Amino acid sequence: MNLNDDADERSDESSKSNSRDAKQDEGAGGHNDFNHREKDYTKIARFISEIGSLKNIPRSGWLKIGIKNPESVAEHSMRSAIIAFIITMLETGSFDKSVRSAFFSLIHDIHESRVTDLHKLSMKYIRVEDAKAKTEQRELLPDFIRRAIDERRYLECLPFIEDADKLELLFQSVEYTDVSSYATEYTKNIKFQTESARKIAESVKKIKPWWIYLE
Repeated sequence: MNLNDDADERSDESSKSNSRDAKQDEGAGGHNDFNHREKDYTKIARFISEIGSLKNIPRSGWLKIGIKNPESVAEHSMRSAIIAFIITMLETGSFDKSVRSAFFSLIHDIHESRVTDLHKLSMKYIRVEDAKAKTEQRELLPDFIRRAIDERRYLECLPFIEDADKLELLFQSVEYTDVSSYATEYTKNIKFQTESARKIAESVKKIKPWWIYLE
């Protein structure tokens, strides 16, 4: 087969792949109907501004054990998203599903811009309307974006999202042990749903700080 034949074959395969992606995203259609009015963009800007506040909201459980400047919700979400992508790729080999897992992992705590991050002890005494916060927050987004972020797509990725959330907690607890020996208390009974997450968890305590491998 000559180079032109190879190019034609790659082009055909690319077209098929794009067609599959288009079919998968049909349910999220509607962007052509988006009304480009000033107030719509104002709502989007408000949403983005609100998400930025997550950089200033600490993961409160760490404060309880004496971590003075703990990770923020935004920092936790960022690494959780990377972990979710990796776990999903290892488990399914699907780039599309891995991207979805990463995205849903990235936004799984964004409602905490309104309700803050509360640890388990606080939750014994405080009733938080998470669902209401999520719904009202997403009302700032156009309808077709809200439809794309639907419950069905989220549930398809849920095992990977939950494992990623727990793995990030495990990594952070190990990193905080230099400050507090109680850091690993949060992960003593942690359980994972995927084999990939379990394997990564087994390796966490075996590795040295990342920068040592580069010197």
